[in-house]
Amino acid sequence: MTGLRPFELAAILAGGRGARMGADKARLDLGGETLAERVHRSVAAVANRVIQVGGESALAHRGVGQIPDRYPGANALGGLATALGWAEEELGADAWVLVVACDLPFLEPTLLRRLAADREGADAVVPRTALGYEPLCAAYRAGAAPAFAAEVARGNLRIFAAYRTLRVREVPEADLRAADPDLRSFLNLNRPADLEAARALVAPGAGGS
Repeated sequence: MTGLRPFELAAILAGGRGARMGADKARLDLGGETLAERVHRSVAAVANRVIQVGGESALAHRGVGQIPDRYPGANALGGLATALGWAEEELGADAWVLVVACDLPFLEPTLLRRLAADREGADAVVPRTALGYEPLCAAYRAGAAPAFAAEVARGNLRIFAAYRTLRVREVPEADLRAADPDLRSFLNLNRPADLEAARALVAPGAGGS
């Protein structure tokens, strides 16, 4: 793949219930934009097409289509399997999909492009920090869809379980920090306190974005 946007598709997962947040996270305001709008702004810089997976449509005004979760109740794994299954059908097995959660408001496009650099010969390119894998800010070949669907069928809802059958390339923390020194791309908002901390980062004079 060549061109300014290295991914054929970006899938924003928005099917979570937001129980810990107590609200639909995709629609929460942060600095005058919803979380979904902020995520869209970042991924649209690196993907030719963007879809929302699950949840209520939050980006129709941005021209983003919404597809229903094929695996209700299967948590993030179900959303990931849905995104890749749809991409495989629509774009082919060799299409590369950037999969991100809707609650990552500080995604750095430079880091997302870094993921694309390691995809040759892989089925998945996954950031790995001192805290572990970041599977919901990662790149996947659409042809990996059956591996994730198989785990759903087994009732094993851990995304990592499917990695055992895939060619996974890890992007080490040093490389990630070269693109995003503070690793804010992986700052996800689960609770009201997380949202308040993020609002402090984007407040005037705080130096956030």
